[in-house]
Amino acid sequence: RRCVEQGTAGPGPTGVGAMSEPSRSSECIDKGLSALAPGYVCCRTCRYRRLKRGKLASMVLVPRRILRVWFDLSASFAVVWELLAVPDTVLALSSVFASIFVFEAYFADMAVTLDMMAIGMLLAFPLQNAVREAYRRREAALCALVEFRTMVLNVYLASVVWGWPGAETFNGRYEDNKPQSEGGVGMKKKPCDVALSPQHRDRVRRLLCRLLDAVQELLLVPRAGHARMDYACGRNERRQVVAAQEMGREVVMKLLARLHRVIEDLKAAGLTPQESIRVNQYNMHLVRDFERLWSAKTYTTPIALRAMVRVLIQVLPFVYGPYWLHIARTDSGETTTVSMIFAVMLSSLISLLMIAMINLEEQMENPFRHSCRSNRDSIRVKDELDLARKEIAQAEADFATPWHEDAPFGWEVAGDSDDDDDDDSDDDQASLQPSSSAETVDSAS
Repeated sequence: RRCVEQGTAGPGPTGVGAMSEPSRSSECIDKGLSALAPGYVCCRTCRYRRLKRGKLASMVLVPRRILRVWFDLSASFAVVWELLAVPDTVLALSSVFASIFVFEAYFADMAVTLDMMAIGMLLAFPLQNAVREAYRRREAALCALVEFRTMVLNVYLASVVWGWPGAETFNGRYEDNKPQSEGGVGMKKKPCDVALSPQHRDRVRRLLCRLLDAVQELLLVPRAGHARMDYACGRNERRQVVAAQEMGREVVMKLLARLHRVIEDLKAAGLTPQESIRVNQYNMHLVRDFERLWSAKTYTTPIALRAMVRVLIQVLPFVYGPYWLHIARTDSGETTTVSMIFAVMLSSLISLLMIAMINLEEQMENPFRHSCRSNRDSIRVKDELDLARKEIAQAEADFATPWHEDAPFGWEVAGDSDDDDDDDSDDDQASLQPSSSAETVDSAS
């Protein structure tokens, strides 16, 4: 914007700058993005901006198509490595090596070919269903969390914004039971003649923020549902998890109950019955959404199914030992180094694939996680609830602004014409040079 004010843009027909030198406007937006995002480098050879999607989308540098392929491929290897970097992998590989060499040393005459369908029936289908169900639970928990966040904002706005008729004008919220002749706002009319506290807005905001804090702490408690928690090695852990969850639930329910008393204060100050019912419905939706979050937190997919799959992954290499031995032998019945390596690699590949799937399912068992580094598909609890806090703060900061006042956008900086790449155009043939004609910034923006 400073570049525009310093003469990069001339006055437009409606007072908004019109770009007179497109090449300079391209430099201007790069400077503006450098100020918004430190470390920004506009490399037009490796990356580009999608200006056809709008000014907000043009702030994002997208890699070229050939680079996207290599970046995504290397990132995929990193994701798979993180799924395999667990102790289960060491146990599974130990079973693979042990099964092949045990059958080679002691059961050399048992080399037969076996059908691989049993692997799909015993492992692949149960794992696929478990992963699908875990993701379905994640989606249900995410919907509940989003609705909870929505209701929190609506309860706040209804409690601090909604007005009602007063004794003389529409200022019932601000009447303080002091006559105007004495410097007050006005006397309230009976029977709702209790003045609303001047600290009502701050009290509601603090209450809702504490509610968000309590829900966040509860959702980040380690989950139950592990097989070890049914036995002596994990019973103490289970008791601690249950105690922490019950403590968090007690606090949340207490704060939700206080929200109903907020409505009682509004009713005593004159809030109409129809609007009181509506706000109480918001409170009811808050309780409903919290109960859905509670069920997603405390219940998991079948423990027995996960235990069975975990055991089969370790046992399966020995069950298919004759098949690995058959693969390791040539047509003459001899075992060579190359054939033995291939048999080990094939058995290891199947075991590692099952390990990656079971770890993915285990990560999704708890959709609420503190960090998404270890699980990119989990719900970002802190980020989602921070959005609710920011929404409340933004609404509070905007109370003094008239609703009809023009709302400027933070991304309204001068940019190039819509001549850059899009999804349907080839990156190598996309036009990166600005248009030769002067482009006028949209005055409606």
